[in-house]
Amino acid sequence: MPLPDIRILEFESRLLRDNPMGDPNIRRLPVYVPPGYDAKRKVPYPVVYLLAGWSGRGARYLADEGAFTVSLPDRLDQMITNGDVPPLLVVFPDGATKLGASQYINSAANGPYMDYLCDEIVSFVDSKFHTFKSREFRGVLGHSSGGFGAMVTGMLRPDTFAYFCSSAGDSWYEQLYQAPIPTMIGVIQKAGGVRTFMERFLESPNPGGLLKREDFETMMNLSMCACYAPNLSVPVLCGDLYFDIESGELIPEAWNKFLAWDPVRMVERYADALRQMKWIHLEAGTEDEYGLHIGHRQVARRLKAHGISFYLEEYPGKHSGHHYRFGDRIRKMLEKMPLKNG
Repeated sequence: MPLPDIRILEFESRLLRDNPMGDPNIRRLPVYVPPGYDAKRKVPYPVVYLLAGWSGRGARYLADEGAFTVSLPDRLDQMITNGDVPPLLVVFPDGATKLGASQYINSAANGPYMDYLCDEIVSFVDSKFHTFKSREFRGVLGHSSGGFGAMVTGMLRPDTFAYFCSSAGDSWYEQLYQAPIPTMIGVIQKAGGVRTFMERFLESPNPGGLLKREDFETMMNLSMCACYAPNLSVPVLCGDLYFDIESGELIPEAWNKFLAWDPVRMVERYADALRQMKWIHLEAGTEDEYGLHIGHRQVARRLKAHGISFYLEEYPGKHSGHHYRFGDRIRKMLEKMPLKNG
């Protein structure tokens, strides 16, 4: 079988220009193009946007995961060739920031990443490829922080996407961000403070490979302050810390800003937007070490209370190691699109 057709485009964002973090506004934008792509065919192509998790860029989904697995582009080629899914485009946005991730939301510290995705990248892709150019044929999905991004994009931008799938998306913040506090305090105190810890982390040539797991996860949680409680007057952190580094007590003003972004709580505020979704899918491993399968159950319970249709799926496994499921997730999403009438 021929190699998958991956177009690596260069995209220059106007919205991310001169962002507070100093992150690049010119980035690579990989796009998976199906076998036999025809820019002049009568029926346009549906588009799926795949959002990476914390510290990742969309391009991470393009690589083989090992000797015993199949890469997502190869899997999609096989599925299309076998007739399991119709031809489609898959876009892999780069939502990474200096501190790890943008969570794909607009932040005074990171920049307007939701607008960057919905207003710039979507329009750019539609201008470069033969797409439907309609939310009716456009979906978003992702894992972990990417799953969170998919959920909140569905809530805030139903004008852009009509389908979303969250794989272990960040939720149930009382567990997700409070449970690590004791470990974080130990890491921060050992380093001599938040600023010192973050500077050392960022100076490391390979943080994910050289540092201990507790260091990596401390950085991950600290980086959320710039996303949810941005404050450019705080050095390096660029956000308000949500707990006291001595006592571990929550700091109400910052913590309430975090809670405002918990999808569990957001359902109430964005119920009308969620009713506009044509497909909502939540799935996670039953042993997710961050408790995100339970977070999804809470989101599902609130969706049900508002009479909003959804699919909730759980499977054996922990938080990571499930990228092989993306092919099936995409298949389920496409089944809900009115492609036969396209």
